[in-house]
Amino acid sequence: MSESVQVIISRIERIERELEKLKLELLKLQAEKDETEILPEEEYQALKRRAEHLRENPEEGLSADEAIKELLS
Repeated sequence: MSESVQVIISRIERIERELEKLKLELLKLQAEKDETEILPEEEYQALKRRAEHLRENPEEGLSADEAIKELLS
């Protein structure tokens, strides 16, 4: 009886590993399918400057709670 339980457990573990591999493969396919949006260099530099400014002047930005509220509204 103990051997048959062990065999079943081994089969389940093998199935779990195979499912994990399939999940990763599906995620890779989805990532390849989804096109990434590329920012023009001008916009990227403007965002970078804004981020640096906010890092130096945090009082001008949003708090984490304010940002969450903004995202949820």
